[in-house]
Amino acid sequence: MNFPRNLFIENARREGHSEKYLNETLEYIDTLIDKNLPVIFSLRHFAQLMGQDYKDVKRVIENRKYRYSYYLIKKKKSGFRRIIAPHKPIKYLQDWIKINILDKTLLSSSATGFVKGKSILDNARVHVKSEVIINLDLENFFEHINERRVYGIFYSLGYSKNLSVEFAKICTVHISQDKFEELSDLEKGYFEDIYNKPRAVLVQGASTSPCLSNLICKRLDYRLSALANKHGINYSRYADDLTFSGDSDKLPSINLIKKIIKDEDFNINWNKYGKYKNGQRQMVTGLLVNEKIRVPKKYKKEIYRHLFFCKKYGALSHFNRISPNKGYRKEWLLGKILFVNSIEPDEAKKMFELVKQINWEI
Repeated sequence: MNFPRNLFIENARREGHSEKYLNETLEYIDTLIDKNLPVIFSLRHFAQLMGQDYKDVKRVIENRKYRYSYYLIKKKKSGFRRIIAPHKPIKYLQDWIKINILDKTLLSSSATGFVKGKSILDNARVHVKSEVIINLDLENFFEHINERRVYGIFYSLGYSKNLSVEFAKICTVHISQDKFEELSDLEKGYFEDIYNKPRAVLVQGASTSPCLSNLICKRLDYRLSALANKHGINYSRYADDLTFSGDSDKLPSINLIKKIIKDEDFNINWNKYGKYKNGQRQMVTGLLVNEKIRVPKKYKKEIYRHLFFCKKYGALSHFNRISPNKGYRKEWLLGKILFVNSIEPDEAKKMFELVKQINWEI
């Protein structure tokens, strides 16, 4: 998104603006241009760039707490996952910010989650054949990032204070009392901690949240990477999953890691903490890394089980029996095989051969 810098200078001088105004504004413009970011002066200018009416954009932001749906999705094993989904008007603003601003920012080399061109494979590759692996999980990751911290990100990128405030509002939400009261007792139990937070926070449903969380974690990654380098070990982060690996006598104390995480205003979810020696089952973001990167046997066994029954009884009969309301059945199973293909192509080749032998009239 090119900014007509020379034309701006001509118009500013024609309109009689002072050299002081011109120099200060050009400094603002050049800061953003140097970072390959769109030059935006105000919320009104932002609305204009989006082709939206300024009053409509302002109204969406002012009523943001009513622009989300709150519901639960049942987890595979037990319990529920809470979802906060933005409605179209605010989602459109978030998507624009993500594509035109956040996707152009530089992230820490330790971040592998929500990063274009990187995957769980890149995250796992760092830790193959390690004597010891430590897995950590950040508790309520997005919800620990509040509106003030998001404001700081946009301001650090070079945007004005007023505009950074508006961007932070677009990307965060606080559950209003009337919205909370509409929830069932079960739902209230899952959303109560967010409702009780004093400030608006990032939510999983917003397209801006992943990149913003990575930007917030740049200093955390820097400090933990420096700690890892000092001790001669490895460190990587995939969203809220942190992994350290190396020789057992070189790993830093968990208390030191905890202190850094606490300093950066995050907490460890101790229910997901794990320390695994070579010879034990070492997992990094769902992949085995003991000798080489592999998909867990249980995951592959499940695929083969579906393929076997689809071939024996027919895909329609099999899926009607195990999941009568499930759509995209073939696509769902192929998606699992494609995941295996990204890690173990030779194994996936065997699976694809079985796929050819199945009657897929579903």
